[in-house]
Amino acid sequence: MAMLLSLVVSAGLVICWSSGFIGTRLASGVELPATTIFFWRFLLAAGICLLLLVGRTCLFGQRARLSLGGAGRELAAGSLSVGGYLLGVVFAIELGVSAGITSLITALQPLLAALVMSMMLGERIALLGWLGSLLAALGVVISVTGDMSGAGHAPVWAYALPILSAISLTAGSMLSTYRPAQLGLIERLMRQLLAAAVIFGIASVSQTGHLPGLPRTGPGVWQAILFLVVLSSFGGYGFFIASLRLQGVTATSVMFYLTPPCTMLWAALQLGERISTAGWLGGATVAIGVMLSLRVLWQSAAPSESRRAVPKASGRTGSGREQAGQ
Repeated sequence: MAMLLSLVVSAGLVICWSSGFIGTRLASGVELPATTIFFWRFLLAAGICLLLLVGRTCLFGQRARLSLGGAGRELAAGSLSVGGYLLGVVFAIELGVSAGITSLITALQPLLAALVMSMMLGERIALLGWLGSLLAALGVVISVTGDMSGAGHAPVWAYALPILSAISLTAGSMLSTYRPAQLGLIERLMRQLLAAAVIFGIASVSQTGHLPGLPRTGPGVWQAILFLVVLSSFGGYGFFIASLRLQGVTATSVMFYLTPPCTMLWAALQLGERISTAGWLGGATVAIGVMLSLRVLWQSAAPSESRRAVPKASGRTGSGREQAGQ
């Protein structure tokens, strides 16, 4: 049952995270700054979370647990894994870095997360797991090779922005994993989305010189915003948080390798974009690498789960990872 739940959460994460690229394409023809569109996306999503919490309290009498420490931690996690990650991607593309290069750099984030967890937190990864991660990284490179030829004339320093996005997502993932257990999924998601809305609101003001106004253009704007709210915000970051809680940072990060081929297939079906031979080959390579990595990670997680089931005579609390899974 646990394996089936992990597969469902992983599939939902890949599909909904990939929807962000499709939603950005839908909004590409809108005459609004990307920072303004993303501000309204995250503000609307946070507002819906608040309505869900109020409705839950009114119908079931279940109140949200308030914790200043937990709230601050989630705001910081959202600022990094949502706001900081997407802000770097948006600015890099606006400065002329191609979407393929940006996708390539940010999709290598799992290797960074695995390295950090291995070196700093003592999370050991078997040789086969590293081989799977490197194979998946190679697949990402193959998948976006054809897109590299369309790279824009961006300043050299702009290519550092996707790297900063990957670092920001890794830091936010680690911070989000070691969290107070009393915060529910909706409470955590609302705080993270609100933090992202504040970041993009500040970015929009710095770009336009005024507060983000309510979009008054045609229905295409709201269609793109709703697409991003439902699939990318609630779906993407909802599955992201659920995966961190269920599988941990490393396994969650590995799933991001599947987003480039998933995005290509989605774009081909919905937008009519042609998938090259390199794209198909890269997607297959990514899938093999992810399966190898996840097999190793799930096998290594099984003994720790069995150890958790054994009562501890000392009465000590579990480690940060064990508490995070409560």
